[in-house]
Amino acid sequence: MRTNLLSKRIQLQTKTVVESALGQTETWLPVDWINGRIVPLSAETIASYQQLGSSVTHKVIVDKDVTLNLADYRFVDNGTTYTPTNPPITMGDNKTIVVLES
Repeated sequence: MRTNLLSKRIQLQTKTVVESALGQTETWLPVDWINGRIVPLSAETIASYQQLGSSVTHKVIVDKDVTLNLADYRFVDNGTTYTPTNPPITMGDNKTIVVLES
């Protein structure tokens, strides 16, 4: 059932740069909670992306229309951070974003 597959709540964060007397400070602020699922990629898929020059470890599947500037957003799930490495791919009603666990 689709609702069970994409029922995990994942936090979407955006990067904010704050200017101060000491220079720039980069912080991450919550933007939204999205329903989705984080799936580890197979060794074969990781190797395929490496041949293309991209480092990836997981894919995030969401049922919401997500448009990301890759450098300014990340996903957080249970304290683990996932950084998008490629633009979202539409597969049926879902968006799939390959990410790097950091």
